[in-house]
Amino acid sequence: MTETTLPEDLEEQAMLYALGVLDPEDRRVFEVRLQEQSDLLRQTAAAYEATIHAIGTGVVPVTPPSSLRERLVRQVAKEAARELEQFELAANTVALGSVPVLPQDSVRERLLSRIQAHSAVQCAVKESLPVLGDLADRKGDERVSEEKIGVPKDVASLSTWLSSGWTAVSNFLRTLLIRSLIPRPSSDGLTFVKASEGTWREIAHGVTAKLLAFDPVSRRTTTLLRFRPGTSYAPHRHAAVEELYVLEGGCSIAGREMAVGDYHRAEAGTVHHDTSTDEGCLLLVISSPQNEILK
Repeated sequence: MTETTLPEDLEEQAMLYALGVLDPEDRRVFEVRLQEQSDLLRQTAAAYEATIHAIGTGVVPVTPPSSLRERLVRQVAKEAARELEQFELAANTVALGSVPVLPQDSVRERLLSRIQAHSAVQCAVKESLPVLGDLADRKGDERVSEEKIGVPKDVASLSTWLSSGWTAVSNFLRTLLIRSLIPRPSSDGLTFVKASEGTWREIAHGVTAKLLAFDPVSRRTTTLLRFRPGTSYAPHRHAAVEELYVLEGGCSIAGREMAVGDYHRAEAGTVHHDTSTDEGCLLLVISSPQNEILK
């Protein structure tokens, strides 16, 4: 019986193969299939290749405007700066009120190694610059520009690199602190936090929190919040989606009464103007640590 249709996964691979975007390993596997599979697969791949060739030769190349690259670079820089700011805010939020943790010996050795490497580079830079003083002595009080004395143009780049290196070390230390506060999964990838484990810390008057997890990708924390009776929380704007589940007691959020078992979700950019409880409550909250407190 002759095949009339290909399985969906094979047809998709035939498209990607014709476009030339298959991974090298997937491409090799597909080429083997072309030799072993039915004529239908070979005919399908050839048809896609012919179509793509026709499209490619029939379209007139268009030169993008010169402003496009600048716009893309600015947008990438903006996103990178925002990511760094969010990470630092998250790290500072988690670190606030935390108990100091003694790092492992291996961590200390890695840090010392990076510091020594940084010092060695600094020395190399300093040794390459005494010519500045020599030229100044020979010319008296005359100021000599960097262009006249031939200072390597990459010195500024090297300084920038050193600065970025220290930023990386700082972020590394912050990451260590976050990880030291969050229970780590066992070798099988499972994490357990007993009710008696973890540290409760006060984040507002009458409100204590215990951090259960922090996701560095989504920049969201999983936290237990305990409100004392008669407590209210300051109005705040959500930097990201917030999810909330009532475990004990009851509370009022945005004018709605919440009881045990009730769930609430707030989208990014929304505002909680009033969050309060008369009897006290225990909440499971998944939210961003960068929520903006409103006056």
